[in-house]
Amino acid sequence: MIVGDRLAQLLLENGVDKVFGVPGGQTLPLYEGISKFQGAIEHVLMRDERSAGYAADAYARMTGKTGVCDGTVGPGATNLLSPLAEAHCSSIPLICIISDVSRAWEHRRTRGNASQAMDQMEMFKPVSKWQVRITDPKSLDNIVDHAFRVATSGKPGPVVVCIPEDVAAADFEFRDPVTGRDGAAYPATRSAPDPDSVSDAVAALAKAMKPILVVGGGAHISGASEQVLELAELLNIPVVTSISGKGIIDEDHTNAYGVTGTFGSPVARDMVKQADLVVFIGCKAGQLTTYSYRCPNKKTQIIHLDCDPEEIGRNYANSIALVADVLLGLTALLNALGGKSGSYSWDFEAPQAQYQAWYQENTDPEQADNEPVRPPTIMGVVNQVLSDDDVVVCDASLASGWAASYLKFSKTGRRMMAPRGLAGLGWGSPAAVGAALATKSKQRILHFAGDGGFSYSMQEMEVMARYKLPVVTIILNNDTLGWIKHVQRDRYDENYISTDFAHIDFSVVAKGFGLRSYRVTDLVGLRECLGKEANPEGPSLIEVISDKWSSPVQEL
Repeated sequence: MIVGDRLAQLLLENGVDKVFGVPGGQTLPLYEGISKFQGAIEHVLMRDERSAGYAADAYARMTGKTGVCDGTVGPGATNLLSPLAEAHCSSIPLICIISDVSRAWEHRRTRGNASQAMDQMEMFKPVSKWQVRITDPKSLDNIVDHAFRVATSGKPGPVVVCIPEDVAAADFEFRDPVTGRDGAAYPATRSAPDPDSVSDAVAALAKAMKPILVVGGGAHISGASEQVLELAELLNIPVVTSISGKGIIDEDHTNAYGVTGTFGSPVARDMVKQADLVVFIGCKAGQLTTYSYRCPNKKTQIIHLDCDPEEIGRNYANSIALVADVLLGLTALLNALGGKSGSYSWDFEAPQAQYQAWYQENTDPEQADNEPVRPPTIMGVVNQVLSDDDVVVCDASLASGWAASYLKFSKTGRRMMAPRGLAGLGWGSPAAVGAALATKSKQRILHFAGDGGFSYSMQEMEVMARYKLPVVTIILNNDTLGWIKHVQRDRYDENYISTDFAHIDFSVVAKGFGLRSYRVTDLVGLRECLGKEANPEGPSLIEVISDKWSSPVQEL
């Protein structure tokens, strides 16, 4: 059997049904192999290897199965660095298959003497959990098996599998049959916390006056939505989330107060500031969620539940460590509490009123300064038509902040995705492709991006059109790199350098890619367009001419 055929078979038997990539001459044995299992596993042709990695990332987030992407030797491999870094920092499992020059040409690798060759394995070390080069066909089965194990165990993340061209094309007599074990599913292993640590956490909760839960993306990965809700209701304490944790609890619930951090609401921020005990759940307590590690402050008692012991105490030394899978960790904590409810001093009515006032003030369509349209008012309109089946995909930068702050999900689940691991522009469009394919085109994907970020990967509109994906892209077009321009205004004496673009009519560009497209300058036009795209057949784009000075950034 050709090694490429065997590799495709191994992917299929591990539960992989989509591979995202761009072909190169050296990767064709894999493509040939995939073609022999049509109907069971499919290769999705993207327009850029970077987009292939981002699409695989989103596919993994939505399906709970490891994403798989491929790229050819040299330039294909270098293009995969950004998506691997995002997945690595966001704890998303990927198998990244790259090709390499033939083993006989090893001495021709340096400076591309052999076409496209370079010393590519070293560059993947900072952005992946494991990097392995297959030099003998007989090791293929074991390496692929271990690659899935590494990607899905402990703290999930990407693995790079490199196959030289001559190995991929070799005809080898594989003696053992392929045995499926669904290795793509994650988390592959779950650990429970130390009972003594659970007792310490229960004691800390008993002493607290105002505890709060801060929930991150790890709770989604673990599938612990029910346990988060049970703990919040048992103790009757507030729940806030990071951007990645958004949707872990019904955001209309009386204990839910939205996203905290730089891209959150001031009400959620103030509740964290008031808390005398913060329970981080599947959250790395990173810079944006904690206002550069200042909220909560360093003296606040912390209970930190995470599967990675290296994260606990990293930013908050005063942490009780619950080293465990989130689902098992919360289950252990709930069992130890024994159904005993809390008696705390939270007043929920005041912050609920404060949130409503803040939301209404910012989303009021009649604001005098709403020309060009301010993004909060755009989100207010979108919120009115948001259904329980919609999935929101955001590009990096301000687009993810607007959605995190103002959209409310009344149904739990991975309802919103944004690249908060590395936060690189251009994630949105390919991630929307991955999300749409993960949901089998049965759910509307609302994709938000600024004009700067969208320009990084707008070529993926062709993929949306080719697959007739129900992606509604909403471009907030202000002809500038907003975040950078705001910093130049506030910190560099309004010295605006390299932040402003010539205007692009993205609605015209989208038509060229085969999308239905609209260009609006007011909220009335936006409502009409969203009404037309309530049940989209194939992709569309709504370009909204928006204000360049609005910002979702919340100061401490």
